[in-house]
Amino acid sequence: MLSATTDKGPAVAALRALDRARTAYADHTTEHAWVRFMSPARLDSLVLSSYGRLAHPELTDAANAATERLGSERPDAGVVFLGDITTALLQGDDLEQGVHAAHEFAVAAAARPNTMGRDRAHAITAELPAKERDLAEHLSSLAS
Repeated sequence: MLSATTDKGPAVAALRALDRARTAYADHTTEHAWVRFMSPARLDSLVLSSYGRLAHPELTDAANAATERLGSERPDAGVVFLGDITTALLQGDDLEQGVHAAHEFAVAAAARPNTMGRDRAHAITAELPAKERDLAEHLSSLAS
C-alpha cells in the first residue's frame, strides 16, 4: 500500500509507519491487552489523518472504505471516527466528499452528542469552505 505522493522524507516516513502499523495491528483481538485499543476504526482514523495531511491520492478511497466499515449504526465512538473521516477529507482538499461527510457527521453528532464529538464539530467547522456557512453554523451550535 505504500505509495508516496512526494519524494520528501517526512511523507515517505509517515507512509512507511502506516504500513508497519497496519501489519502490526492486522488483528487487534490477538494483540496484548495494552495494545488492543487499536481497533480497526482507530487504525482507519490514524490512516485518514495522515492521508489528509499528506493530501494522499488514496484518501478518498480510504475514507469510503472506513465509512463502510463504520456502518450505519454509530455508537458514540462512531461519531468521533466519522468526525475524523470528515476532517481528513477536508484537510486533504477533497471538499465535495468532505462536505458530504460533514453533513453525515452533523446528523450523527446531533443524535449522539458527546464531548469528543463536540471537539470534532469544532475542528470541522474550521476546515469547511466559506460557502458552507449554514453547515458551519450548525456544527458550531453542536460544538457548544
